Amino acid sequence: MPGGEDAAAEENGASPLAGDGSRRRRKPRRKGKVLIIVGLSLIVAGLLGLAGVYSYIYYTDRKAAYAQDELSKRWEEEPASSEEGDVSVGDGIARILAPGIGLDAIVVELWGLDDADNLKRGPGHIPGTAYPGQPGNMVISGHRTTYGAPFRHIEQLSAGDEIIIMTADNRYVYEVYEQRIVLPSDLTVLEQTGEPKLTLTACHPWYSAAQRIVVIARLVEDEVK
Repeated sequence: MPGGEDAAAEENGASPLAGDGSRRRRKPRRKGKVLIIVGLSLIVAGLLGLAGVYSYIYYTDRKAAYAQDELSKRWEEEPASSEEGDVSVGDGIARILAPGIGLDAIVVELWGLDDADNLKRGPGHIPGTAYPGQPGNMVISGHRTTYGAPFRHIEQLSAGDEIIIMTADNRYVYEVYEQRIVLPSDLTVLEQTGEPKLTLTACHPWYSAAQRIVVIARLVEDEVK
């Protein structure tokens, strides 16, 4: 014999089990709400992560721009000569221009391959490699994604493109003839040869240090100012 609630349900033309079915139908809705909340949380977390990345890039770009402004002011007052002379770590030793990729920066003297601090100020000349216009291989490293990313579009440099190195007394024009991808452990890019040439290196691909992109150019013009 049905109880009071069941009897009332029957009087209204409803099955005594209708309430149970209604409760069962609510469970998927609750799960759906949970999934929506989780999805929205993941989207918000992703957006916050992207905002953090862009904020970091913006911060490093501003820091590098300030450093380059300071180096440029010193360069305008007293540019470095083509001779090695008394080059100190952190000094601006040359101005590098690559019209094909919009590159125009002061090259900083590094103390070694691991000089991350000075590399944040601009493209860095690796000590032990040739200086502008001199016989041998002049090697310059630069960032591609942070700290102004002076070498951001280095992959666009192709055979025949010009890279110009300016000093106080000379203008050196190098012509690109090779581009390749190597491992970070490959130090052959630092090898010195009799031929005056220029090697640019940067991390590859973007936002990764898994490999290095290398652009090599030979000296084709030496103009005294």
